[in-house]
Amino acid sequence: MDAMLKKGLAAALALTCLLLSLSGCLGQMQADAAFSIAITDEPDSLDPQIADSDAERLAAVNCYEGLMAVDENGALLPGVAESYTVSPDGLVYTFKLRQDTHWAMFSGHEDLLGENFRDSYDSTVCAADFVFGLRRAVDPQTGAPDAYLLTAIAGAQEILAGRAAVSTLGVEAPDAFTVRITLAQKDDNFLYALTSPAAMPCDEEFFVLTGGRYGLEPGLTLCNGPFHVSRWTQETSIRLTRNDDYVGAREVKPATVTLSFLADLQELPTRMENGSYDAAFLTQAQFAALEDTSALTSQPLENITLAFLFNRSSGALQNENLRKALALSLSPDRVSALAADAAPAAGIVPPYCAIGENAYRTARGAASALGYDESAARACFDEALLELGASSVELEILCDEAYAEFARQVVQGWQRALGVKFVATVRAEDGAMFEAAYRDGNYTVALYPIHASSASTAGFLESFRDSALLGGVTDTAYNALLDRVHASAGDFSALQTAAAAAEDYLLQHAVLLPVTYLQSCFVTNADTSGIYFYSSESYVYFINALKK
Repeated sequence: MDAMLKKGLAAALALTCLLLSLSGCLGQMQADAAFSIAITDEPDSLDPQIADSDAERLAAVNCYEGLMAVDENGALLPGVAESYTVSPDGLVYTFKLRQDTHWAMFSGHEDLLGENFRDSYDSTVCAADFVFGLRRAVDPQTGAPDAYLLTAIAGAQEILAGRAAVSTLGVEAPDAFTVRITLAQKDDNFLYALTSPAAMPCDEEFFVLTGGRYGLEPGLTLCNGPFHVSRWTQETSIRLTRNDDYVGAREVKPATVTLSFLADLQELPTRMENGSYDAAFLTQAQFAALEDTSALTSQPLENITLAFLFNRSSGALQNENLRKALALSLSPDRVSALAADAAPAAGIVPPYCAIGENAYRTARGAASALGYDESAARACFDEALLELGASSVELEILCDEAYAEFARQVVQGWQRALGVKFVATVRAEDGAMFEAAYRDGNYTVALYPIHASSASTAGFLESFRDSALLGGVTDTAYNALLDRVHASAGDFSALQTAAAAAEDYLLQHAVLLPVTYLQSCFVTNADTSGIYFYSSESYVYFINALKK
């Protein structure tokens, strides 16, 4: 199982965190400061087991703590577990929990628990909370997006498939402060999976008391991490306040962290430039366009695949031969129109993603894509016309204004290769309008930047399941290949093979057409230190954050 991480990234991430921590070394850094980060999507819930968006995961990794935690160098730390042992065969993990860890209780819980809740409610975090949380994560009724990270646990795959009861999951509590987890197969990265939101504890009594509303507001949320949710103003902000009862391996430095809702993503670069936020992920182009970056630090990540996405839900692009004609007639030379140093993508999965200790792209090399072949392209196009019963095809290419000239050059190449029976136009929109059109499915072809939200190759491929990235259709063949990816958990060689098969399927059937790789940047205010991320854009940690 590649979980969401790889050990080989630890050194690179350590350098990242070192650079970020040095950003504030010119002045005295102080604790007890207030921090702010933008969120561009309003959370539906702050329940960690169902965390799906960047905002939901960001809140989860700062407000909850699992059996294990991860530090700024990518190394594992004790979380609620103060120690653990692993059986010689690598299948049984036994965790001994701290006995002084408590859920954060505050005045907002009075409506649910009663005015004397501080005396009447046992706030101790115990082994049963982890058993219940992990069972919830693999329960099909929960619909946990990251449940696949836990499929190495004995019984998890059968439960997720609806073939077994959640009580059969290989997780038990021999006593109040011991958690025993049995795996179906050895997984060297399993401890990292336990740092994900899906693996966070959940107090069953509190959960039941919420009556199905768990996580919908601060008073219906029970946190055990460095911070707790103290205020949630819809479409405005979420306030995370230091959990004064937190007794983890590290001291919580900030007083508050505000997740500020930003409706227009295009405003984010300017807001970072003027100091409105303390950390953000920007594209390399956004960062380069800023007039003054002297007050910012930046670390680049090659985690974006720019690709042509085909709307397969209706119209001519349901036809595979037409899509293949477009793929076969895209000359690699056209990519240079993006930038002098732009290189054709070697596959769909960007270089940032990994399996085990190896970067997937480096280990795999180029994917088995449809190569540039104008003769084959024309043959596919002629076959498509026959299948469609059409005399010609007209397409519109939706793109961001920044890529309009490149899109026009690609269209020229397609028209030259496919002849007068092929007609295409380019519709360029500004950032917000472009994103809205894509999200609404208002396109036939879209030139779209696909972000890898984590270093997990399996996670990146999973993001295509039944999503707009696959043209708004359910692709049962691809989903079956994804199931093979997740069934290979723990066996890195098998996982590499299964991931390659899933990637090749998308390329060989021209489900989408990768063009090149782009970079994003993790940007922090130079007056801060200690803000770090691990593996994912969703997982930005503030526990160590200091400010001048």
